[in-house]
Parts: sequence; C-alpha cells; structure tokens
Amino acid sequence: MRAAANLGVLRPPFPGRCHELKADRAGQLSIDLVHPYRLVFVPSADPSPEKPGGGLDWDLVTAVTIIGIEDTHG
Repeated sequence: MRAAANLGVLRPPFPGRCHELKADRAGQLSIDLVHPYRLVFVPSADPSPEKPGGGLDWDLVTAVTIIGIEDTHG
C-alpha cells in the first residue's frame, strides 16, 4: 500500500479484494489478509474525496489511516 500512488491501483483485479464496507462500516475499506482477517482502513482526507455523482473517488485517495486488523464477519 505504501508504494501505491493512490487507492485506485488496489481496485480489482488487484489481488487482495480491496473494497468499501457497508452499513455501520460505511466509509471504511478493507483488504483481505489471511482468512478470516482483513486490514481495515479509511481515507486520511476529511472529507473523503468523492466522484461528482457520489461515491469514493479511489484515484484521489493518496493516504489512508489504518483502523486495525480484524475479522469483519465475526
């Protein structure tokens, strides 16, 4: 992640299934580690950059804040 120019390079088909979380975790993202664990993080910018039509603009996210490593389904 440190070497990535922006979050957009981690979009599928990048291995690790980086994706935005939903419901009470909206605004957070996760990337798969060793099952069932995931690295959970948020864009560092506040507010997070959005596309004109809404939704996170992954290409404008250049820094993240790591929340932790956890089982998001547990």
